[in-house]
Parts: sequence; C-alpha cells; structure tokens
Amino acid sequence: MAIDRESTVDRREALKRVAILLGGALSAPTIAGALSGEMEAWAAIPDAQWVPKTMTRAQAEVFATMAEHIIPTTDTPGARTAGVHRYVDALLTQHYSDGEKARFLAGLDGVDVRARVRYGKDFLQLSKREQVSILSDMDGAAYRPRGAETLAQKPQPPSPRDSTISPAGAQAPPQKNPADAEGLSDAVRAELRQGWFWRRTKELTLVGYYTSQAGATQELHVNPMGQWKGDMPLKTIGRSWA
Repeated sequence: MAIDRESTVDRREALKRVAILLGGALSAPTIAGALSGEMEAWAAIPDAQWVPKTMTRAQAEVFATMAEHIIPTTDTPGARTAGVHRYVDALLTQHYSDGEKARFLAGLDGVDVRARVRYGKDFLQLSKREQVSILSDMDGAAYRPRGAETLAQKPQPPSPRDSTISPAGAQAPPQKNPADAEGLSDAVRAELRQGWFWRRTKELTLVGYYTSQAGATQELHVNPMGQWKGDMPLKTIGRSWA
C-alpha cells in the first residue's frame, strides 16, 4: 500500500527522528532496508495471509507482542497494527547477514527463557504486567548506567527498608540469572548476557513503525509551511513576491 507523500515525512527524515529517539546512529542493515522502500508491501499483508521467512510464527508473535508494548495502540494504531513484525521479518530476510540473523533469533528465544526462569511460563502465556516486567528488566540491563557493572560487583549492605529482608533478618535469595539456566545453546546464553538484542529490537520497532503507513501518516506529519529556518542569507532566496 503506497504512502501519500504529501501528508507524511519521507523515510530519511523518519530515520533521523528515530536516531534522535535512540540517542545515536542506526545499524547499517536497518537503514538499508528502510531506504529501499521494499518493506512496505510486507507490512501491509494481513497476518492470516502472511508467511514469515526468517522467524517462526511463534517468534514473530513474540516480537509483535514486544513491539506493541513499545508502541501500543492508543488513539493511533500501534506497532502490531502497523505490521512491524512483518516488516522486521522481511528486513531480517533480505538485509541481515546470517550471523546477525542468527544472533537476533537467539535473542528472541532468550525472551522465553527469561519468562520461564522468572514466572515458569513462556512469554506469550504471561499477563501484560508480567510481560512488561520482563521487558523492563531487559531495558535496564541493556541501558545500564556507566559504572553500574562495577558497583553491582561490590557487596552492598542490606537496607533496613529492603522488602527482600525477612523479619528474622535473613535476606531473600537473589533472582536467578536466566543465562545460568540449563539446556541453553551457546548463542542464546551469550545473548542473555548482553543487551544487543533489546537495543536492536527497539531500533527495528521504531524504524518499522515510523516508516510504515500508519506511523508516517498518523504519527509523523510534514509541516505544510516547510522547514523553518531562522537565519537565511537573502541571496539564497532572491526576490520575494506579494
């Protein structure tokens, strides 16, 4: 489905805005896929008619659920309605190297590992609140403040107000690290120890959404008066008209 270019920003402008939101540069394959324009057709296909090429249907559903938490439906369509999961599958298939593709899929599988370790169920079986708690943990690990790793390694005295302290004074056991779970592949275990997958998920969700028809026409709009420039040499304008 084509986007009406008169009522939306172009892809390059959308990419600039997403880069600002993420606080840095976007990955090369994501930019290449977004600028190609070939992803729009994939995003427009209804789920009932869509067959994933790289993700399994279960993995695509996990990603669609995560993306909807990142950009939920409000008075405008959310990430799922915009077809972000279909867009991402096409981008992974056509623009990602085999190595990054495998790394991304390992990260997706790690989401279920996190859910099973914390709640004893797969991610899609959790309540919305439980799903958000998993994603919040991933976000905190991926965007940990500088120096937090060193601080976390130092023993910290328990606070008297710490809710994990029992009345008898015994501290509750720490939460199990998902990367220490049994039966994991090396790839999944490695991704559980890193923040790459969550950072890439946010990048792909935002780029997929804001270059989709819903994101570009209902969320991002062009200024009908054009870009405002407060200091422009007269010679670049020429004679004005009345």
